Amino acid sequence: MLLEQDGFTGRARPPSEARSAFEELHPDCLVVCGGSIPTELAVAASEDGCPIVDCDEPVVPTRSDGGEEPVDGHDLDERVTNAVGSTPNRERIARLHEGAAELVSIEERDRLHRRVVDIAEDVLGFDAAALYLHDADGFVPSAATGDEQPGRLDSDHGMISQVFESGEPALVDDIEAHPTAERQIERHGSGLAVPFGDDGVFAGISTELSAFDEVDLEFAELLVTHGSQVDARLRAEADLRDRQERITRLHEAAPSLINADDEPALFRRVVDITEDVLALDQSVLLMERGGELTPVGGRTDRVDEVSTDTGIVGRTYNEKRSFLVTDAEANPDAEPANESVKSAISVPVGDSGVFQVLSDETYAFDETDMELAELLMGYVEATLDRIRSETALRESRRVIERLHTTAMELGTAETEGELLDRAVDAAHDVLEMDMCKLDIRDGDMLIPVAESGKVPEDAGREMHVSEGLAGKTVRTGESFLVNDLHSDSDAEPTDPEFESAISVPLGDLGVFQAVSTEQEAFDEEDLELAELLMAHTAVALRRIRAEAELRRERDSLEALFENIPGAAVAYEMIDGEPIVRRVNGAFERTFGYGADDVEGASLDEFIVPPESADEAEAFNEQLAKGDRVQTEVQRETADGTKHFLLQVTPLEVGEENAPGYAIYSDVTEQRQREAELRRQNERLDQFASVVSHDLRNPLNVASGYLDLARETGDLAKLDQVDDALDRMDQLVTDLLSLAREGQDVGETEPIELSTIARESWAHVATGEASLEVVDDATIEADQDRLVELLGNLYRNSVEHCSAGSEDDGAPHDATSSQTVCSATADQAGDAPTVTVGTLAEGEGFYVADDGPGIDDDIDPFDTGVTTSEEGTGFGLPIVQSIAEAHGWSVSVTESEDGGARFEFEIA
Repeated sequence: MLLEQDGFTGRARPPSEARSAFEELHPDCLVVCGGSIPTELAVAASEDGCPIVDCDEPVVPTRSDGGEEPVDGHDLDERVTNAVGSTPNRERIARLHEGAAELVSIEERDRLHRRVVDIAEDVLGFDAAALYLHDADGFVPSAATGDEQPGRLDSDHGMISQVFESGEPALVDDIEAHPTAERQIERHGSGLAVPFGDDGVFAGISTELSAFDEVDLEFAELLVTHGSQVDARLRAEADLRDRQERITRLHEAAPSLINADDEPALFRRVVDITEDVLALDQSVLLMERGGELTPVGGRTDRVDEVSTDTGIVGRTYNEKRSFLVTDAEANPDAEPANESVKSAISVPVGDSGVFQVLSDETYAFDETDMELAELLMGYVEATLDRIRSETALRESRRVIERLHTTAMELGTAETEGELLDRAVDAAHDVLEMDMCKLDIRDGDMLIPVAESGKVPEDAGREMHVSEGLAGKTVRTGESFLVNDLHSDSDAEPTDPEFESAISVPLGDLGVFQAVSTEQEAFDEEDLELAELLMAHTAVALRRIRAEAELRRERDSLEALFENIPGAAVAYEMIDGEPIVRRVNGAFERTFGYGADDVEGASLDEFIVPPESADEAEAFNEQLAKGDRVQTEVQRETADGTKHFLLQVTPLEVGEENAPGYAIYSDVTEQRQREAELRRQNERLDQFASVVSHDLRNPLNVASGYLDLARETGDLAKLDQVDDALDRMDQLVTDLLSLAREGQDVGETEPIELSTIARESWAHVATGEASLEVVDDATIEADQDRLVELLGNLYRNSVEHCSAGSEDDGAPHDATSSQTVCSATADQAGDAPTVTVGTLAEGEGFYVADDGPGIDDDIDPFDTGVTTSEEGTGFGLPIVQSIAEAHGWSVSVTESEDGGARFEFEIA
């Protein structure tokens, strides 16, 4: 019905869309049907002055007699009309919204403030309006209507002060009668005041009493809310621009700060930048000096020297953090050195001092000011560290340069006494250590040998290495810095007036000590410089001692040279070659060259065999560096190649290309005797094994069968006795072969593998077994020994990879054989195939069969290992012995057919 009434343009929306439709259409009235209105919509309607009509609860008019008359639904349009018509402030609300929208676009605070009071006068109908901003001393009028402009107000001025401090608006019906409000102009009768954000107060004034009601107050609050929000944005933007501009100026000024050459120039520049760039005109820089913070730049007239434990400046220095003091009188830790200081910024300068900015007014600084001061001090700290590091570096370089000069002087000393006196003088003159001394170690005693002139006469004495700080330094090889000698458990000062010391090892030769009658007289740099001086001294001392020892050795060597029983050569290293200078008689006899033949020539050209050329070159590299060489070598002599123990000693060990002596001691016969002895021992061990174990087995069998023959009279048992004796004969034969020949080989020659493989096969009883030679190669070997090697391998395949003997119940030794190659029932009686070929990788050959293979639990090359009653267990050890005699390596693996494969690699 309502949507069709004349004069109305209605829109129906569900509750979920009502809020968005309201913001879009800004209707004159809301009609709610069938439920409650959403809270947020009700609030928006209230703020917009839009009336709300509930169509489900019609108002029932009253008759003149007091009774009630029913109202039908057709009076809804009348109620809407009445609701819209009864909103007298709607026009003011609309104009207020328009004014608020206009405020948003203003970019200057003065214009904003002026427009706020104009809207209050023109739109809200106030007689007069004013906007006051708070500062440290009260309230300053920023904008006002009318010709008569209000003046500045004190910080405790009546209603304005109360509203500012409480943050609550106030409505005054009668200014004269109000206990707090104060009349500025005589004709003012009533007014209202509203907080303007956190910065001020908006006031509306009327000449009439009770001119404002709650609606006026609400409108004023709405206007001020919009205005203060825009004002806060403009202030934030202005603060940000100002901060950015100050930071930019600070960065632009930073190079002049960073480039300061010394501390005074840096301090002056800090104050200038604080004033010119940061616009902070009262600053002071305090640096720590002997436990006090001393003003070194800025307003030094406002701050005296203060303790590092005093007030905010002390906290800043000790806690290494910044402080913003807005009211010095209200801050319990401030303790200003000057009573006129009301606020301050206090910022640490690294570990060195404190920077402060001062003001005679409270709340003169904010967080931005402190942030900029911290940024500036960041530059100052880095520059100060750089200046001090450069100063320390220059001083350190000066000392180090003098130390290097001293080191060269130490290097020219010819005696120990001269050297040690120079070292102590350098410690006194260069390192400025007035009392110092040097002790040299002699066994377990420390002997004073040099000291500066200021050391007390009775302060130096001999001491054991177990005593005091000096002894600890020698024992540990470490340096020590002691700030308080009397509290150090290891220190035993020889004079009660000594308070601090450094103790530095002189290599492993002694100890250097410097002492002072003051505590903490030395620092780490002093210790490092003393260590550097002692390192040079130790090197020079070792050189002097080494030269003295070398001179003694030279004299001894010259005397012994001619009487050395071995071949001896005096050489000189030239271009990496040992050039012969002298040889003794033993050299001429051993190598067959006279002194005239070899002197002036390279020794290697005469006695080094070709195969040892790389080895000799490596030795020459060592000798060129001044290293000793002691090793066993092979050299060409008048009687052929022989083994020598070579000992080469440079006259100056560690000196490049130093001359020296080489001595060749012939150890050929010794090596031959050692090799023969090893072979004899091995054969003896094998012989003992067979005698003690393998020969005992057939002997026990023969004895057992012989006893049976005697007991039973069965002469057939003697056949087994005969078999046992045959086995013993075979064992003895193999044992003699291994014992007599061992690892000896005769003259070698090139042999075709295929030819020797077939020749060896012809010498072995192979039965039904077959041989395959798959490829060929030429091998350098002793033909007879190679035939023996292959024959043993063939017999191993034939005897151990066919069916074994059955147990006939005769006496035997159960431990007489071990498993090498075991045949299964299916394999019993099969004739094996033996294959001979060359290795795919490198030089060598292999012998393989197709039997059941080798048991993984045994070593087939152990003496006596066999599974056949016909075998002796010596075949494979003989194979290994022959291979090693040729310089070959032998290994066993599984063949492609699952049998045994013996591989021989030829080096």
